Amino acid sequence: MPVTFEEMQSFHEYARRRLKDGTPAVSLDELFMEWADRRDRSAINDAIRRGLTDVESGRYEPAADAMEKIRQQFAFLKE
Repeated sequence: MPVTFEEMQSFHEYARRRLKDGTPAVSLDELFMEWADRRDRSAINDAIRRGLTDVESGRYEPAADAMEKIRQQFAFLKE
């Protein structure tokens, strides 16, 4: 997925604040993962809330049924 200017700017600002606040040093990879986790957290929480609402409203399918449909659709062998 191509990186947008806004994402790069957001990461740069996060990294600058993170390094300036005096918390222990981390690798660039770790810094990026922190930023990505924080960036995605809101969307993940929204998806979880929607899923819980679906379950509470009875809009779900038991996992065993869903797995059986996937096995049949893709011709997977049953273990």
